[in-house]
Amino acid sequence: MNASRHPLSRWAFGLGLVTAPITCGLFVLAACIGASASGWGYALGGVLLSLGLLTKPWRTRRGLARAGLGLIVAVAAVRLAVADGPRVHTERMPAPGTRYLNRLVDERDGTLVAAHALLLARRLPASDTAGFIPALESAFDRLAREEGPVATPAIATWLGLQSPESFDTVVITPEHPSPDTAVVMLHGFTGNFTVYCWQMARAARAISARTVCPSVGPRGDWWTADGARTLEQTLAWLKGQGIRRVYLGGLSNGAVGAHVLSSRVAQAGMELRGLVLISGAERRASTPAVPVLFVQGTRDTMMPARIARDVAARLGRRATWFEVDSGHFAFLDRHAACEEAITTWLLRLEGRASR
Repeated sequence: MNASRHPLSRWAFGLGLVTAPITCGLFVLAACIGASASGWGYALGGVLLSLGLLTKPWRTRRGLARAGLGLIVAVAAVRLAVADGPRVHTERMPAPGTRYLNRLVDERDGTLVAAHALLLARRLPASDTAGFIPALESAFDRLAREEGPVATPAIATWLGLQSPESFDTVVITPEHPSPDTAVVMLHGFTGNFTVYCWQMARAARAISARTVCPSVGPRGDWWTADGARTLEQTLAWLKGQGIRRVYLGGLSNGAVGAHVLSSRVAQAGMELRGLVLISGAERRASTPAVPVLFVQGTRDTMMPARIARDVAARLGRRATWFEVDSGHFAFLDRHAACEEAITTWLLRLEGRASR
């Protein structure tokens, strides 16, 4: 039988017609966003696989398809083995465990694709996104240099797998962790990203606190019943680890959630040391009886600075205000200043000298 007419050859060619546009598109995306090493590995493997499937006669040229498939499997195997570690670790709660699918794709790749798509669709205000993409790229470069490959809860989040009964949490532990102090950070809209948690952890390590960032749905709606229950489960886990003192923080929707849910820390039998509200606050929330740090971009139109200013005015001396010339993504494009402000505030509350 002619090899090109063999049923297996026809099946392979048909599959190649389906995969080729997808893999070529991914290859172009990898070039456009400056993909990670694993992203390039997946893209190249996909192109090789598709070319092998489309090559006739397939039975005599299938080595190309095997090479492509082998490269994809090798990249996945490496990420499964190394994309999680003792310092930056993604854990499933409340029952112990891990979701290995969160290790398969580099957070940089998916996030940059989504960011470009949102900008092209004009879903983000132009006044808030000047320098947004370069700031994201810089953040991921810094994360990769300092921590290497890491897992991301974003994959499971967008697959709808987060619930109070089973949710992914990024746990970042400093070299010499405090036995009783932690910073809990609630994520914003679009989901939980390791890079934001890591930035908070860079400030929190000044007081040797571990940083814990739980996941709710992609909306970051912490004020819902599921959001409140997820925070309660996180606090219960921390209490089981010996943590007794908590700083509660949040970014954007997470800042609103932290503000609204701040009383849950005391209800869990722990001491709330203070709130860190980054690019967000809630006017209608009850006034917390602890110090609050506001980190805000002057040009923020998504969570306008005037809302946080009103809340800060009500708090009086308990409020510390830090404002930078930026939009909603101040924590990214003014990361050094924001991290330093959080570090200084934490050290002051802990009664330590600033570094």
